[in-house]
Amino acid sequence: MRFSPLSRAALLGTAMLLLAACDSAEERAEGHFNSSLELIESGDVERALVELRNVLSLDEFHVEGRRLYAETVRARGNFSDAYANYLRIAEQDPNDLDARMALSEMAIEAQNWDEVARHAEPLIKASERMQGVDVIELVLEFRAAALADEDAKMEGLTSQAIALIDANPEDVTLLRIIIEGLSRQNRIEATLEYIDRAIALEPDSQFFYGMKSSVLAQLEDFDALENHLRATVAAFPEDASTKGSLVRLLTALGRPETAEEFLREQIAETEDSIDLQIALISFIREVRGSDAALQEIEGSIARYQQNSVLRALRSGVMFDAGDREAAITEMQSLVDDANPEDDQTNDFKVTLARMLISNGNDVGARQLVEEVLAQDPSKSAALKLSAGWLIESDQIADAINALRRALDQEPQDFEAMTLMAQAHQRAGETELAQDMLSLAAEASNYAPEETIRFVRTLIAAERLRPAEDALVRALRQAPADIPLLQALGEVYLRMQDWPRALQVEATLRRTGSERATGMADSLRLQILSRRDGRDQAIAALEAIARSSDAGVAAQVALLRARLGSGEREEALAIANEIVSSQPDNPRIGMVLGGAQLALRDYEDAEATFARITETVPEFENAWVQLIRSQSAQGRLDAARETLDNALAANPDAPNLLWAQATFLERANDIDGAIEIYSAMYEQNSSVLVVANNLASLLATYKTDDESLDRAFSIARRLRGTAVPPFQDTYGWILHRRGQSEEAIEYLEPAAAALANDPIVQYHLASAYEAVGRTEDALLAYQRALELVDENDPRPQIEIAQTAVERLTTGVVTE
Repeated sequence: MRFSPLSRAALLGTAMLLLAACDSAEERAEGHFNSSLELIESGDVERALVELRNVLSLDEFHVEGRRLYAETVRARGNFSDAYANYLRIAEQDPNDLDARMALSEMAIEAQNWDEVARHAEPLIKASERMQGVDVIELVLEFRAAALADEDAKMEGLTSQAIALIDANPEDVTLLRIIIEGLSRQNRIEATLEYIDRAIALEPDSQFFYGMKSSVLAQLEDFDALENHLRATVAAFPEDASTKGSLVRLLTALGRPETAEEFLREQIAETEDSIDLQIALISFIREVRGSDAALQEIEGSIARYQQNSVLRALRSGVMFDAGDREAAITEMQSLVDDANPEDDQTNDFKVTLARMLISNGNDVGARQLVEEVLAQDPSKSAALKLSAGWLIESDQIADAINALRRALDQEPQDFEAMTLMAQAHQRAGETELAQDMLSLAAEASNYAPEETIRFVRTLIAAERLRPAEDALVRALRQAPADIPLLQALGEVYLRMQDWPRALQVEATLRRTGSERATGMADSLRLQILSRRDGRDQAIAALEAIARSSDAGVAAQVALLRARLGSGEREEALAIANEIVSSQPDNPRIGMVLGGAQLALRDYEDAEATFARITETVPEFENAWVQLIRSQSAQGRLDAARETLDNALAANPDAPNLLWAQATFLERANDIDGAIEIYSAMYEQNSSVLVVANNLASLLATYKTDDESLDRAFSIARRLRGTAVPPFQDTYGWILHRRGQSEEAIEYLEPAAAALANDPIVQYHLASAYEAVGRTEDALLAYQRALELVDENDPRPQIEIAQTAVERLTTGVVTE
């Protein structure tokens, strides 16, 4: 904030005319105000602020004192204090347009759009238009256009902003619009020009430094990006995230030794360097392995005088390297030797608890977490572990409360946000879950894992532009991250943006890894298939698969393409060729069996899978496919015998247990199926299909309230689902709970999609009957009966038969 000499003199002169005896509080306040003006005039801002605080303590309605205080603290970067004081002025006088303007500008900077709209409204409606209102209005229009994906309108508004900037060269808000607009138009060079202008205006704003990093990453000008990141580190030496970005960039560019050298330089230049030392150890572990990391730790422990955090880190590296018992022993010794009242001791206990969980000792882990929370109920790390257990056991309200306490302590904890999203998903609160994933991605500075988790929800909701934005942000931090590039390619395929999809393909190829090359091939084929047709894609795939350096993945992709196009003989020839290249590899043998199964050569498929299970009895998927082959031939007794043999070799294999539950359900042994699904659910309650099947059996075949409550607790996550079996489960539970109107919204699409399932038709009929739709109910009951024979033992069939007789009589009577 700048104060012109003329305005200061005018204020000071006015104040001197008003100066008199200062006996009253108001008069004393005026004296402090005059003193503040003199101090600001002389450049002593610190003492001026003290005087202004005295003004407001004596007279809280001293508008000019509060305004001067707000202007001053805003100029010093204390936006929260400035905002609060401008807000007081606006509350005292809603027509104070200067305060409204300041509030609008700061709300824009904070991206608080509700506040922008609230304070901009009186500015826009004022009879006299203040300077700067055009900019505020432009910002609101631009945001509305961005939310509506109105590219043409955004382009026009960007042009307006560029026209206004010449008359307002220091308006950072205008620059933000121009930068965003040009970036959306992919006018990268022009975007950089305006970012540089913004940095020159606000050299202490890290926001624009970050934007420049993003644009340089998008340009793939990695030399310029490296130089800029080094400049950012120099400008903001306390910022750890920029240092991390530089290390990741150097590593991605194949220069890990330069990254390590940078970290060692930072350690040498920093007085309290333990955090940087830990970062160096983590980096060495990532690029050079556990042995090198342990060697670095040993030297560090000596340098840092047996630092217990470094010892804990050593324990963690040992644990991950496979020396689990020694690691747990060392961690336990750290806990035993530490001061029980020290917060660091609780950190060690949580770390030990995580090790015990990974080692299968949940009881010991829970005991440690309980000890931590008894000593410190607000310990974030312990609350997160506790919340995870609560989510697994469907105690969602308790989990959310624990996570709220964790976020109270660390509002930017993206791990807690991710857990909160999982809790909301379990409760069927899809929008809240997506909001939390968005916050987690932002809080993590768009780290790959958090970003992809968020993007998956956006893609599922067909929100492709926001998904693209999130992925581009993440790739600016990690430009060579393969899963991020894969997800971005998927987004561009869905958008049918072939040029950008091809750019992603080229970037994947430049990484040079076999995995990335395979993904690039797949992306190219999908582009060709969707843009030019299947024949073009298969021709390209043929060329890739027959090249001298082609791997098995390319040949398998060609096999799938031939199967998809119905080319039976060609597919089998490719499958045999693949197997002949590695005849002793059972996983490769699965390719031939899979092709035979897809082509309905069930006997050949059975023989292929049987050979694999004889050779590798622990190969779970081979047993599953063998059972499928036998079931497809109608040989159910053989399939059940195979399942028994498979479970003898793999008693805890989830897919085999699932198959067992399916057989039991078909045999009308509902209790046996429920028992298996309950055990699977207790082992891992996050598997959606297991949760659905368990809830469905409980709600469909159990009549007691306890089973219904359990089914609802498990199935809440299905709210809003578009998957027909899940719709049937959730809709039937709603009907059982007396919410039949809402249930029909799920049961109708489920019955349409699962037209050959008599139980699904029965569910819809029962809901129709409950809401008085008698004719619809009768038709649905009749459809259910048409799909079964008269000796079907399921109780729903008998109920449907009785209902048809009852309703037929009723309809005839009517």
